Amino acid sequence: MTRQHLSGPPQVALLFETNEQAHRDILRGVLRYERIHGPWSLHVAEGRAGEQRLPALKGWNGSGMIGVIQNRAYADAVHAAAVPAVLIDPLDAAQLPDGLLQRHSVFASDLRAIGELAADYYLARGFAHFGFVGEIHGINWSRERGAAFAARVHAAGCRCDMYGPLTARQRRDWGQERQRLCAWLVALPKPAAVFAAMDVRGRQVLDACRMAGLSVPHEVAVLAVDNDELICGSTLPPLSSIALDTDRMGFEAARLLDQLMRRTHGKRLRRVARAFPPLEVVTRRSTDAIPIPDPLVARALEYIWLNAQNPVGVPEIVRHAGVSRRLLEMRFRACVGVTLQDELQRTRLKRVHALLAETNHSVRAIANACGFTSASYLGKVFHRTFGMTMTQYRARR
Repeated sequence: MTRQHLSGPPQVALLFETNEQAHRDILRGVLRYERIHGPWSLHVAEGRAGEQRLPALKGWNGSGMIGVIQNRAYADAVHAAAVPAVLIDPLDAAQLPDGLLQRHSVFASDLRAIGELAADYYLARGFAHFGFVGEIHGINWSRERGAAFAARVHAAGCRCDMYGPLTARQRRDWGQERQRLCAWLVALPKPAAVFAAMDVRGRQVLDACRMAGLSVPHEVAVLAVDNDELICGSTLPPLSSIALDTDRMGFEAARLLDQLMRRTHGKRLRRVARAFPPLEVVTRRSTDAIPIPDPLVARALEYIWLNAQNPVGVPEIVRHAGVSRRLLEMRFRACVGVTLQDELQRTRLKRVHALLAETNHSVRAIANACGFTSASYLGKVFHRTFGMTMTQYRARR
């Protein structure tokens, strides 16, 4: 097909709700394409309060549109504009204007692959009990992620408990729903591997686990989707999440729209429907553990993780567990394979590694931040464990 020359910059509307990580990443991919192959004159609708954007598009004399179509307002805007468009992760057809999906190309995350990746990740870690917590309205991408997760789990001979649906009152008010989610999490066979449809939902699962007194990740592991670092890094513990190929999706959507806007007069390009598989699971603390069937050991591990940076020792761990040291040591070694002191030191040294790699803190400051009594003692432990000094380790990073 001959590329049509343009008489001026294309007028392109971008419809994204940039409060969500996936939308921001898609937009970043679109902008990356525009910087290379533009210029385009961009009209960016970001879903911010007070924006007067959608009514103006009804009679808009534009060239093309790209949008994440997760609400009816954006769908109606595309329908009314009557220009070439690429729709990303659209709603169910029944929630859209008639014929919209048939008229425009559609790019989407591979929902089945996302659910299967989550299941495979947990199965590889030895979990046998599973649960899924979907988006509160049961939107199409949430349902399909959950269905694929459950199907993969069932194929492995395991059961998957599906949480929900919610009442109208629970959908409006997290305070109303939280008690129900707590009860559901408590009732799951332990240790449980929970898959949440999105990071915001994963954060709520972690909140409910904390309220219910459940140890994460030893009693309940939590994995979500989108890898929004603002969410995943601010939860307690940090949330593991599936990273999506959204930047590339945005870049390829822009490439396709460019072709549509440059098409030879009277020629129509074939409608494209394309699914983008997820990239990877980004493991953080919420899944970074082996399944622990013993709740006593799970409580001891959680105490170690929460307090390893403080000058605590085995007596404090035993006191927290509320049993004899001999009993706790026996059960701990049976589940984890090491002593309480070994695990405490391993947890501290893991934090030492992170601080050496990510900061310029002195050895004295790192020792204080990781629960060691002195910098010299930390230096001896580190050299005995890893066969090098901390200075040598930092130089290799």
